[in-house]
Amino acid sequence: MGRYIVTIVWSVIYMFVVGFIAGPLTQSASFNANDVKTCLIVGVIFGILFSAIIATITARSHKDKSKYSNLK
Repeated sequence: MGRYIVTIVWSVIYMFVVGFIAGPLTQSASFNANDVKTCLIVGVIFGILFSAIIATITARSHKDKSKYSNLK
């Protein structure tokens, strides 16, 4: 459970950085509340997807006795 939370938190942080950098590139005036909300939602969605995908990929590449090695 911990790695899911950490992955989600880091993806939200990366989305804030990307949103902050992309704001001036898209001629936006500033990084406002709507941008923060959008970055938060997109970061959580990508964090959940990445945490599920990474567990599946590592389970297929490395066989061990964990519950993730039985994923097909």
